[in-house]
Amino acid sequence: MKRLLSLLTLPLLLIGTAAAAQTTTPVITFNANWTLSESAPLVAGGQVQVAYDATRLPQCRTALPDGSPGWSLTGYYRLSGGAVGSFDVAGAPSTGAAPVIALPVAGPLEVWFRVASAGCEAWDSNYGTNFRFTVQPAGTAVPPTIVFQEGWVEYVVGTLTAGQSFVVDYDLDRLPECRLLYNGAPTWEVWVYYRFDNGVTGSKSVTAVSGYSRFGVPVTITPPAGARSVSMWFENWDRGSCHRWDSNYSANYGFTLN
Repeated sequence: MKRLLSLLTLPLLLIGTAAAAQTTTPVITFNANWTLSESAPLVAGGQVQVAYDATRLPQCRTALPDGSPGWSLTGYYRLSGGAVGSFDVAGAPSTGAAPVIALPVAGPLEVWFRVASAGCEAWDSNYGTNFRFTVQPAGTAVPPTIVFQEGWVEYVVGTLTAGQSFVVDYDLDRLPECRLLYNGAPTWEVWVYYRFDNGVTGSKSVTAVSGYSRFGVPVTITPPAGARSVSMWFENWDRGSCHRWDSNYSANYGFTLN
């Protein structure tokens, strides 16, 4: 993968390589093609390394008279609604902090990025909603998970393996339209459909009902032992004529199984 390197980014990449070799610190990777990955579950009391491809934010690349970067690419984060922290990613240092986030407590982790130079700035923030990850309480067993996040972001937590169950965590805000009620009760549903490369297919609801409310729930899928990939797509419907699909423009979402 091509990266834009500066006097700052090279040391950061070396630090990340050494950390990966010496520890089991999870890594959140923001790829140039706008995909994400989370190498292992995030756990309270630990930390996470952020690997960000600077080509996602190519704007504002001014240079100083001596040829050094006149721009800074900075990462920001907020854990469980707390104070905003930041770290350096590329360009001229702005914070002095390496791209490693401490995770002292469990809860939602938001991450976003900004590139800036004199009179110029651009953001990578999932259209203002930020990229969201979950920090689990210490001691929690978390199976591999495919996350479908609002803003059309998808990523895998951990490693998908043939014969071992994984979880599909779907954000219902991706399909918000078919919401017909009857006497106040929800008459709509969202389903996930899946097909493994060996021909095994299935479907499950990704919602549950409590009283007059329907809400999203993670679902577990167990791939057959011989499978090497899975494709999936989602349907939202109600008792009227509303049908909506989340299917990657009919190409479906594909994932590899080890």
